[in-house]
This record gives sequence, C-alpha cells and structure tokens, in this order.
Amino acid sequence: MDSPHRSLGEGSTATQFENIPDSFHGVSDDLYPLVITFRKFLLMLDGTLGNSYFDRFYNVKGKEDLGSKLVAMETLMMKEVNYERFESLYWPHFNVQLCKTLDSYLVFTEIISHIKGGKRTIDHGKLSREQYCDVSENRTSGLSMETRFRIYDIFQNYERMKIQHGEFDLSDIVIDLHSRLRNVRYKGDQVNFVFVDEVQDLTMAQIGLFKYICRNVKEGFVFCGDTAQTVGRDLRFKDVRSLFYEKFVLESKSWNDDKRNGKGRISDIFVLSQNFCSSAEVLQLSESIIELLYHFFPHSIDLLKVESSWIQEKTPLVIRSRNDADSILKAFGQSRCKGDENVGRVGGERVILVRDKIAREEVLRIAGKEALVLTILECKGLEFQVIVPIELYWFYIYSFVFS
Repeated sequence: MDSPHRSLGEGSTATQFENIPDSFHGVSDDLYPLVITFRKFLLMLDGTLGNSYFDRFYNVKGKEDLGSKLVAMETLMMKEVNYERFESLYWPHFNVQLCKTLDSYLVFTEIISHIKGGKRTIDHGKLSREQYCDVSENRTSGLSMETRFRIYDIFQNYERMKIQHGEFDLSDIVIDLHSRLRNVRYKGDQVNFVFVDEVQDLTMAQIGLFKYICRNVKEGFVFCGDTAQTVGRDLRFKDVRSLFYEKFVLESKSWNDDKRNGKGRISDIFVLSQNFCSSAEVLQLSESIIELLYHFFPHSIDLLKVESSWIQEKTPLVIRSRNDADSILKAFGQSRCKGDENVGRVGGERVILVRDKIAREEVLRIAGKEALVLTILECKGLEFQVIVPIELYWFYIYSFVFS
C-alpha cells in the first residue's frame, strides 16, 4: 500500500490502470482479483458516487473519451499537495514564530494523520482546535499543548493557502468520500474479500473507507503490515483492531444478527515473527530500540513477539568518533575489504541515512560520492547492503554499520 504522503499521481496512476474502470460499477469478473493501489481505490470509489470530488478542479463531465479522461486526471494530480510540495511551496510562507523548532514533516503528518485523518474524522470531518489539543491529554505523543496550538495555527494557514491555490491533499478526498457515503448509499459492486497490505502507511480515516465496499466482516478482511515501519507517525494494530470493531463490525447487519444469537466476536491479531530479510544481529538491535520506544511512548507502538531470523551476520558495528570523514570512510572501507560484489549495484548500494535534508548536505560534503545519502523518509521501502544511520550532534557522529 502506497504512503499517504506520496503524490496521488505517483507512478502514473491513470495510465497504469487504464484497463480498470474508474468506478466499482460492473467491474468484469475477469479483472478479479483486483490488485490496485490505494490511490486507484480512491478514484474508483469517487467515480462510483456520481458527482466527483474532482469536478470542482477540472471539468471532466461528459468526457467519455479515454484519452481525454486520462489527460484530465493527470492534470488533477498536479494539484495534489504531498509532503514534498508542502515543504517546498507552503512551509517557507508560514509565520516563522509558528514554525520555530518544528519539523515540517512532523507538522504535515499531524495534519494528515490526526487533524484530518484520525478515527474521529470519519464521522465528523476535520478536528476542531479543542478536539485536537484535547488528544494530547490522552496520547503519549511527546507533543505539548503549546506545540499543538502552534501546529493547529499552521494547519489553518495551510488550509487557506491551499484553497487560494486551488489545490487539495489526500485527506480532503477521504473526508469528502466519508461525507458523501454518510448521505448517499453505496451502490457499487460488493466485494467479498479485501486484503490491505502495508496498512501502517494508511490513516485511520483511509482504512475506514474499505467498509463500504465489503460487508463480509466475519471473514472478508485481512490487514497486514508492520507498525514498526511507520515514519514520523504512530499507528498500532490495537488501534486498527479497535477501528474495525467500531466502524466495520458494530455497524454491519451480520453483527446485529450474531449479537442476537450470541455469536459476535472481535478479530484476532496474528504475529508473523520469522524474518527473511534481516540478520538475527540486526533484529536484536532493532528490538532494543523498539523496547525503548515502547517504554517511553507506550501508546505509540505495538510491543509484539520478538522476531527471529536464520540469517547470521556479524554484529552491527557502533562507531563513535569526532572525526566525521574518517568514521564514514572507515565504515565503507570495511565493506570494500570484504569484497562484496553487490556493493554499487542496484539493490546493493551503500547508503548513509540522515535525519533531514540539512544533515544530508553536511554528510554529502564529507562523504562525497562514497554512497547514497538519503533521509529516513526517502529510503522507506528500499534495501541496501551497507547502511550507516547518522545523527550529527555538533562534531559527533553516532552510527550503526550493518554489513
């Protein structure tokens, strides 16, 4: 499942699925099982409800020609605000005092995932200032009340700017779909089974949309993912399970029938603990980090069964040095000495992971062309042979080398 922070049109959604209808009306049997991205799902659900959300941005009514429709949708994608657009075109124009000490990705995530994408937005739309700030009393997120007030001020400025520019973000579409589906009965095809992969990349409001296309709450849904892979936001399977119970099960006719018969039950959580990608040593290191996160932020992450792996490698090397260049070059020098033939090839590159773009520029100055230098957000979903996560504190480098 694609990340909610990426562009609606990323990967040329319109052309990628040109043989799949733009609605759930009469999808031919030969197209099932239907394998689509979450963005294609949104476009199909929007097309099922008649008056499209996108009509306000571009006149696509009456254009039955496939080529014209594709051009229209590609044009619309240029109006979507994803994180990159938010950071480059919106963030520099906000009040400096509001943005002081705040990270742009944190703010965008709070807007998309909580103010406009939390569970309460499914029934009521965007959170008010009072509702958003009240959440800080119930969630261990590390954000103070004063910080939430500033984030909400930025959110209001963002919404005004977005309207002035004639643009939208993914949460605007999701909120609009929930609003229409509360007032207009879904009349598209009913799907018997829904498998949602990478569920950790979706907001609660986005997950809530799947209930409309499938009424088989007894055995028709599988939500799969790894909540330890979330970047900049918190999502737990406990929360997904609670959402499914409240919005899928309790609101279904089959649940009411089962309740009368005393058969109702909540879904189980199955933990897949065998890891086939990382070595046992790397898993031990990551487990220690997850334990720390759970200790300090117990409501922001699942504490699941410890993963195991049959892959045996050397224990990750910890480097602590005042000499930036020597530390980085030493790390990659070890990789070269091992004669790793995969290093430098696609899928086998050396990569340095940094916190943000400012740190990336600093490391690029030091490391030159020794490796790719990416932020955590940019490297999500990618795999490399040698990884050096770096956090620059004055003249210190703290890094883990996975080789």
